[in-house]
Amino acid sequence: MDASTKVIPTKTVAFYPYTRGFGYAVMNSALDLVEYNLYDMKRFDTSRILSLMREIISTHKPVTVVLENTNSSYCRKGANAKQVIRSIALWTKKKNIPVIFYSRDDIREVFCRWHAKSKYEIAEVLKRNIESLQTVIFEKPKYPGREPNKEAIFSAVSLAVSHYFYTD
Repeated sequence: MDASTKVIPTKTVAFYPYTRGFGYAVMNSALDLVEYNLYDMKRFDTSRILSLMREIISTHKPVTVVLENTNSSYCRKGANAKQVIRSIALWTKKKNIPVIFYSRDDIREVFCRWHAKSKYEIAEVLKRNIESLQTVIFEKPKYPGREPNKEAIFSAVSLAVSHYFYTD
């Protein structure tokens, strides 16, 4: 088998924690969404969130785990979400699974080719191109105000899609 016919596994799991839980996406390619879900909890429970994330990683056995870069100047994550990101990154590295971090600027750079800058515009691009996301609907947020929780699913998918664009 030569290099041109060898299939390289590319399964990626992306997590997007937020103030009340997290969204995740499992993808085989930039357009092949295997699974996505949103865990929304009444109160932020770090140990439960980490347990669920570990279970997802153990179930899907990804080649790469993708997380948001919280050291970016545009990161608006709270202390709890940042701690979850650090903890899951450490656990994943101990399991010898590469962890890649992308900032909001990195994601915007990928989606600027479709003239999408805001989270809502990026979600619209994802819905147009990934059929299974067409059933996940959220209205354009009115600012100032809280973003809809379903936005975490699209943020996780956008992290994974950005990873595929940066690695190809």
